[in-house]
Amino acid sequence: MIIEILKFILKVIITFCLTNIQDIVILINFFLEASEKESLLKNDHVILGQYLGFSILLMLSLIGYTISAILPIKIFGLLGFLIIYFGLNGLYHLIKDLWKKRKNNNTKNFQEILQNEQIEFIEIHQMDDNIDLKENQSFCDDLKQIVKVSVVTIANGNDNIAIYVPIFVRSTSSQIIAYGLGFLFMVGVLCFICYCFIHFPPIFKFARKYAQFISPFVFIALGIYILIDSGCFPWLIKVIQTGKWTIT
Repeated sequence: MIIEILKFILKVIITFCLTNIQDIVILINFFLEASEKESLLKNDHVILGQYLGFSILLMLSLIGYTISAILPIKIFGLLGFLIIYFGLNGLYHLIKDLWKKRKNNNTKNFQEILQNEQIEFIEIHQMDDNIDLKENQSFCDDLKQIVKVSVVTIANGNDNIAIYVPIFVRSTSSQIIAYGLGFLFMVGVLCFICYCFIHFPPIFKFARKYAQFISPFVFIALGIYILIDSGCFPWLIKVIQTGKWTIT
């Protein structure tokens, strides 16, 4: 009995690791973004978003055959475009901030009095911005950040659904519950490992300094990878050619 339980636990861990190895890169990137001082994305958003996205993947897997007849798995690959948008949006804001800093640096060549006044103004302005950010961090803003993380998790979850569906079909109700609880526990473990990795002092210092430069390009690369790896384009071409929505 104990041996069977240990075998089942090992199976849960192996299955989770095989289907979520790519999430390590995603979570590290999100925690990297959350490490920025003025980022609206916080660590709790990353964890809640990951749990929300993974829970949706589990629900889709539980109703696998039904959902595949209505909404084919490969269509989730098209969410890669949304992830690319996240990256391009971050890149736009990065360029915008760098341009502002460059203009501010050019103004430092004026008279010393104007320079001192400008520094004071910038410091006060930054303090006001920080206060405004905290005040404007409403429920809707929190929800947007959580949804952002969950969308990326779902978009990268094609292999999860493809593997979980046949496992759940061959399992009993109690085994399915055990799988679900085990997977959700492993999500927490994965988040903890990625969080500790980013907040390891040398890495955290690097992250705080360069996160804004790295994060947009990781999102763009991840979006392109999902679009290619999911096979959504060949699927879409077959749908257009045959007119059959349920082609897999």
